Amino acid sequence: MAYGHAERNLAAIRQLEAETRELLSGLPQLDLEQLQWLQETADGGPEPAMALGVSRLTTNGPGLRL
Repeated sequence: MAYGHAERNLAAIRQLEAETRELLSGLPQLDLEQLQWLQETADGGPEPAMALGVSRLTTNGPGLRL
């Protein structure tokens, strides 16, 4: 398969995420960054706009603005 290397890389990333979630779940208290990461991964990842650091897009007529 042409994308075999990408699939292997993705599998490794998913394994790391699962191990990280397990480690964080064992902590008595999480800091804000850890809590946000857990919430993002539980929801299936950040929204595309959030991944780019854009908090919200709103429309104003025919175009988009921040």
